[in-house]
This record gives sequence, C-alpha cells and structure tokens, in this order.
Amino acid sequence: MDNTQSGTVVTKLLELARVDAGYLKEIEKLRRTTAVMFTDIQGSTAYFERHGDAAGLLMVHQCNEALRRVVLSHEGRVIKTIGDGLMAAFTECGQSVQAAVEMQISLAQLNALRPESDRVAIRIGLHYDTGIVRTDDIFGDVVNVGSRVESVAAPGQIVISDTLFEQLKGLGFQTRELGRFLLKGKAHERNLYEVIWRADDTAGSHDDQANQNSAKAGFKLQLIGGDGSVGNEYPVQESLTIGRTKGDVTFTTDPSLAPLNARVFVEKGQLYVEDLSGGVESVFVKLAGSYTLQNDDIVLLGQQVFRFREVAEAMSAITRVGASLAAISSALQGPVAEMLRLDESGQGKDSFPVHESEVQFGRTQGTYSFGEDKLMSRLHARILQRGEDFVLEDMGSTNGTFVRVRGKTSLQAGTAVLVGGKLLRVAR
Repeated sequence: MDNTQSGTVVTKLLELARVDAGYLKEIEKLRRTTAVMFTDIQGSTAYFERHGDAAGLLMVHQCNEALRRVVLSHEGRVIKTIGDGLMAAFTECGQSVQAAVEMQISLAQLNALRPESDRVAIRIGLHYDTGIVRTDDIFGDVVNVGSRVESVAAPGQIVISDTLFEQLKGLGFQTRELGRFLLKGKAHERNLYEVIWRADDTAGSHDDQANQNSAKAGFKLQLIGGDGSVGNEYPVQESLTIGRTKGDVTFTTDPSLAPLNARVFVEKGQLYVEDLSGGVESVFVKLAGSYTLQNDDIVLLGQQVFRFREVAEAMSAITRVGASLAAISSALQGPVAEMLRLDESGQGKDSFPVHESEVQFGRTQGTYSFGEDKLMSRLHARILQRGEDFVLEDMGSTNGTFVRVRGKTSLQAGTAVLVGGKLLRVAR
C-alpha cells in the first residue's frame, strides 16, 4: 500500500459522498460535548472454547444486554456493538462514570454465581470532548480518544481521560492516576486515571501517598520457560539492560538476541521497556487487552510476522463525512488497511486486506487461516474498526499475540515481553 496516494483520499471521499462546503457547515452544527464509553468483554473466547459457539453467543448477548440496561438507566445511549463490546454516549459525565461503576459491580455479582472458569470481565474506557453527534452515530476525535483510552484498561478496570477526570471533581468518585500515556495520533502524552469501584480498593484512591506507595512497590522480571514454568527472577530497581553479550542480564546462548537488546526501567513509578538493538533485533510485548494499531506496526501471530499498513488520512475522513469502510475502500479502489506478511528478510510477500469492520486470524478458523502454523491457535486474533482506528485483540490464543515496541512502551504487572528468544513476565 502506497501512502503517497493518501493526499487525494479526502477529495475522493467528498466527491463520492457529494459533500460540499454547505453540507460541512451543517455537519458542524451537530458538534457538541459528550462523554463516550467503550466496553469490551475479556474471557469470552475461552468461554466459547469450553461451551461452544451457541452458548458463547448467548453469554455475550446476555452480558451486553445487561450493560445496555445500565446505560439506559443513566440516560445514556448505546450507539453500536463492536466485537464483544459496546460504544455508548452520555450527556452527563457523572452519569457515564456511575454507569461504568454499576456495570463492573453487576458483572462481579454475576461472576460470583459462576464457576471460576466461566467468569468474564469487562474493560471500560471513557473520554469527554466535542464530537459530531447524530441520531444514530457519533464521529470525531472524542470517539478516537475514547477507543484508545479503553485499550489501556485491564480486565475489570475503568480508565478515564484527563478531560473527563476534570469534570468529576466534587462528584465523590475515587480515582487513582495511572500515569502518562502517548495515545495514537497525539503529539503529547496525557494523564489517564482509574476509577475505583471495589469497596476494598479505596486504599488506592488518587492521592500523593498512593502514588508514593506505587513508586516504592518495585518490579521484577520472571523468565518463563516453554512449559510456562517460572525460572530466574531479575529485580528492576531503576533500570535493567538485557542482551546476548552486554547488559545487566545476558543470555549468551541465544543467537536471536542483539549484543545489547533492551532496557527495562522505572520512571515516576511506572515501568517501561525500550529497544536498544538499533533495529538489528526486536522487542515484542504480549497483548493483555486491546491495542490500537499504528501504521507500520509489526505483529507476531504464532510464527507469522506481519506489518500493519493503513491510509490514515482515509480513516480520518470518517469524522468528516461518516463514510463506511466499504465506501472508503471503493474510493481508493483498494484496501484502507492491510496486514502484510513478512518473509525472513523482512520483505512483504502476502497481503491480507482489512476490508470489513472485523477480520479474524487463526490456524483453522477466521477470515484468514494459516493451517501450516502449529503455534497459531484455532482462532488466534482479530482486528476491529473503532472510529478512525483499527484495534488488535488476542482471542484467547495459547501462545499470545505480540506487538513490536516503538520507543518507550509502558508495562503493567503480568505483561509478558519477548526479547530475542526469551519470554519475560513483569511481576511486583
């Protein structure tokens, strides 16, 4: 895919939709402030595996219907379902957060009645800003940032943006600061916050003491064997370097490691990793939740290595005219996005277009299957369209879905990092 064509994308789409300046002015009249919520069910794939497709679909439907009722009870509006989750909008910020809290509480109560193996969790992300609000949809950066905030959340967590956090002052919600995150498409990092909804979690509310305690907690890396067993542990005080022949930790028998490959370090109580190989080798992070794909991201699924490519300007046209993915592809006469499979030299050899709002990858199932790859699960991962973004999610695969780190990448407890041929897990 040649991104040089993207300069004419918006023009083509405007012609396709017959949009003129007067129409765009009418669109601007629909712009208003709103709180946008994204939810996503974690654990549904494992449920499908154990109980079959019919039972799995019923479970997802029942879960989303329960969430829908909570949205409506707080004067919100469900915009659409995306994969296993919902997109909703609220006019009142307090109502949006209260709805999120009730969602988590109601699901926790439901899980208490289920065997542990059948329990599911939801991730929730919320953002407050202006957007183009229609009767059947919402467009604009409020949607894009909301999606990116949700991708930061862990299962059972409510994460909100800094703009929504400011609107909650004096409303009695307990929060903690998660740190600064660089969201896709943004030039600067922004603070994100977690809403505390568990009664026994109040000690983590947002205050200076909580931040100090978090900074003192300390991290360590655990070496994970091929059978999942935990081997050596490496404490991370301030910084820890990893390589084949150089660094604080060396693995001299691993030829896939660069001499100095990676650095893991603590900054303001938050753990990060960065690639020090200079492009010779790579550092991959295993997905624990949704990940917002960026152009030229490198993705590892089983033994398959892909480069994600998109025409970003084409997706941004959605916020202007509300065009569908199919309409954009038609205007371009080609895919808006694709997964380009790479050979051993890093050159693209096969293209797998992202031509629908959801495409799936697996060994024997999905939009695209790779029957020869024994490390890929039956249904391994999927890509969903959310606003201007494409979101990558693991679907409960055995070996996980990995994304190559770009610059400074934050790590959470439980996150796995692949450095050369060594799998390391973050623990506290």
